Amino acid sequence: TSDILYMYMKRILCVAICLVAAAVAAWGQQRVSGEDIVILYDNDVHGAVEGYARMAAMKKMMANQTGNVVTVSCGDFLSGSSYGSLSRGAYLIRLMNSVGYDFVTLGNHEFDFGIPTLTEQLGNLSAKTVCCNFSSVEGDDLFPGYSLCRVGGKLIAFVGVTTPTVPTSSTPIFFTDSVGHWKYSFHGDHLDSVIQSNVDKSRREGADYVIVLSHLGESDVPQLVASLRGIDAVIDGHSHTTIADSTLYDKQHKPVLWTQTGAYFEHVGQLVVYADGRMSSTLIARSEIPEIVTPTVDTLLSVQREYEAIGSRWVAHSAVNLGRKDYARGWADCTLGNFFADAYRVVAKAQIGLMNAGGMRVDIPAGEVTFHHLFSAAPFDNRLIKVEVSGQSIMDALEFGCYRYPKVGGGFLQVSGLTYDIDTTVHGHSGECFVEINEQGIFQKVKGRRRVVNVCVWDSEKQCFEPIVPEKLYTVAGCDYTLLKHGDGHNFGDVKVLEGDSIPYVDALELYIREHLHGSIGPYYALPQKHIRLCVGNK
Repeated sequence: TSDILYMYMKRILCVAICLVAAAVAAWGQQRVSGEDIVILYDNDVHGAVEGYARMAAMKKMMANQTGNVVTVSCGDFLSGSSYGSLSRGAYLIRLMNSVGYDFVTLGNHEFDFGIPTLTEQLGNLSAKTVCCNFSSVEGDDLFPGYSLCRVGGKLIAFVGVTTPTVPTSSTPIFFTDSVGHWKYSFHGDHLDSVIQSNVDKSRREGADYVIVLSHLGESDVPQLVASLRGIDAVIDGHSHTTIADSTLYDKQHKPVLWTQTGAYFEHVGQLVVYADGRMSSTLIARSEIPEIVTPTVDTLLSVQREYEAIGSRWVAHSAVNLGRKDYARGWADCTLGNFFADAYRVVAKAQIGLMNAGGMRVDIPAGEVTFHHLFSAAPFDNRLIKVEVSGQSIMDALEFGCYRYPKVGGGFLQVSGLTYDIDTTVHGHSGECFVEINEQGIFQKVKGRRRVVNVCVWDSEKQCFEPIVPEKLYTVAGCDYTLLKHGDGHNFGDVKVLEGDSIPYVDALELYIREHLHGSIGPYYALPQKHIRLCVGNK
């Protein structure tokens, strides 16, 4: 059946190219001329594999208008979906090679499988990787900071930079040695000088234009650009922001173009360097890009067939949608978070289950649930573990998970076997509560009044929730990423890992469904369980 589907899809696409050929030519001619330079870009694809066929279509369309086309990515392309996790990034490398990317920079999720795997996969990528602020602590660069590209008679420098928060937004222990000393640096304390040094070097080598491929996001780029000089444009990522064509000003008050596509191939970005030196950028919605037969279509179909053979296995029937909606709207538990945390607590036979919000990537829809649905919701290389920690450590972890309130953070903890309130009247410096973190963003201590109050743990003997006891030890089940590896900056201190083999966290979900829910996710998960509540004052 897969071969029949493959041939059917190819025939449809062949018909499509005939139908849209005239429209494609007109569509492209309205934007560029033969002397213009076109830079196509993406950011934060996170395994949205279908988008690569549209990127390839854009590249082919633009190549028909000008021979001066460059294709770049601003990070988070290896991980973030089950396509990435299942292949440890290899599926995405195959697709990017079929498109023919020229330059990429690194996002924090490029590091999700560890640095050896990152190095291996990027070694298979035909594009050149640039990243100026990733080095060993001794100062040895892991990748070139910039690369020069001659196109359309001009020399363009692409300078790569990634977020200095990589260690905590990926997995911190990947960046330390066996005794906890940092092996790598992302130069967060002098990022502007590192970037400026690479910009200056590229200018001395004759660059006509300098374009920064950034995985920094909307919170950091404006201030950074204001401290730099010699940059013409910043193609950005990390914050999943849609910025079509914005203007910032550098240290010398010269305009700098700033753009970002959003995420998940919502758009393909197109930056045009016109023959007269002007620059502009626009975002083309993926749905507006005509389907055109390219080698990437064949690669995509091949990847999808391989994936389908694994992901189509039936797991359960769900009467409800397990969603992240309530979490995305604000600070509360959500049905997907309840499901994750319950699964961990029950499977590991622990008192408490914890799930970091950033580890839940998509909803699980009502209806027939396949392994693909589970793996898409839990796509990372994390494992379920059971530990013993103090009540104080649990209270501190909950506090740290809320320290960005009212901003949403990936370290916010969904819970099972536990309830807590968030006191909305507690505000610290710049809207954050009084939490101290180190230079790598890892929690150190709470310095003042606590925002998280009324923490209670389920007492199975009394069959009720009882106030947590700071000195008491509790068993907690959750991902090793959160409990052991300082994921999202969490720091549980001295934890005792209890005996028993750890399992992938997606397998824990399937085990919970099979052995405890008997293959049926019922109405119990129709609504959030209200384990987390907002309150005004400690009430």
